[in-house]
Amino acid sequence: MPVQKTLVHFIAAPGGGGAEAMLGNLVARMDRSQWRTVVIVMDGRAWPQDMARLRDAGAEVHDLKATAFLRRDTLVRLVQLLRQIRPDVVQTWMHHADFVGGWCARMAGIRAVVWGIHCREIHRNPGDSDLKMAVFQKLIGRSSRWVPVRIISCSSAALEDHVPMGYPAAAMTWVPNGIDTMRFVPDAQARARVRQELKVPEGAPLIGFIGRFHEMKDLSTWLRAAALLQARHPETHFWLCGGEEWELDECARASLSVVPIRSQVHFTPFRPDPQRAYPALDVFSLASRTEACPMTIMEALSCGVPCVTTDVGDCSRLLEGVGQVVPVKEAEALAKAWEDTLAHPPSSESLRRHAVQRFDIAVAARGYEQVYQEVLAV
Repeated sequence: MPVQKTLVHFIAAPGGGGAEAMLGNLVARMDRSQWRTVVIVMDGRAWPQDMARLRDAGAEVHDLKATAFLRRDTLVRLVQLLRQIRPDVVQTWMHHADFVGGWCARMAGIRAVVWGIHCREIHRNPGDSDLKMAVFQKLIGRSSRWVPVRIISCSSAALEDHVPMGYPAAAMTWVPNGIDTMRFVPDAQARARVRQELKVPEGAPLIGFIGRFHEMKDLSTWLRAAALLQARHPETHFWLCGGEEWELDECARASLSVVPIRSQVHFTPFRPDPQRAYPALDVFSLASRTEACPMTIMEALSCGVPCVTTDVGDCSRLLEGVGQVVPVKEAEALAKAWEDTLAHPPSSESLRRHAVQRFDIAVAARGYEQVYQEVLAV
């Protein structure tokens, strides 16, 4: 009988993005006979359903209820909690959690630290100055050679991006994201219900985005493409699921203002049941200026929904043979790809088959577990 090892995950929040969704998927698929899973979140108060999902998946969950990584009480509580749990391996998620969680793990006497790269660049928080970003990038680059034993990246493109930051290439491993393909499935009933909620006619084309309203998503280009396509096809509706209109930045609001039929652009907050949202779409699309390995593409394909994205990160690899990629910031190219996809949609069956064969979480979970075993062996 194998001895069960304790694995701690540390992340800022349990919901709101692809990395958080991947954590939930991984927790649900880990081999429980070998791993006791503990999740520590910096602040989970805004994500009760995601916290519940982690617990339902078998994880022991701790919420620091902290508003900032570098507050003294946050650091003290995290070190104390790690000393209490005494994990065999600590896995951190994304740059800020890597830096803080990694150093706290080392201060707690834990050597087996694994960092997680889930974006191609370090995200700037509101109010962060250029000087603060430059200092943090230098600190995390130097720390990458001392704190983690291994570094897992969900994106092959992100691996290359981090070497110039100082990350050691020999310590980095590519493990693509994975999804629960039994959760994300074509669903005619969900399609009808969600369209009724949005007041979108069943026969009307609906192009959608699901994700954070972050500047890297370049919703300005997305909405400019919407204006171009709707000028040619007035029956088209658009849905941005992840925020309200007032949350758009100035450029995106300007792009929205030129959409011919504004009432056919729908905004809703991020929903806890994205598996019901994707089937309502005729096309799922990203216009991002940067991505790593977006799980939204995998989820849409698993639901049998055609995808169009910008050619960033691993997107072209994810859509190889089943979708379209266009240059960054080219609104006309994006609108034309939407138009072509609506006119000649690939079959739902072929898209789902592609997703199940390549993106099921079982494949990713075995990759993570292999890294953990190698770390313990070291």
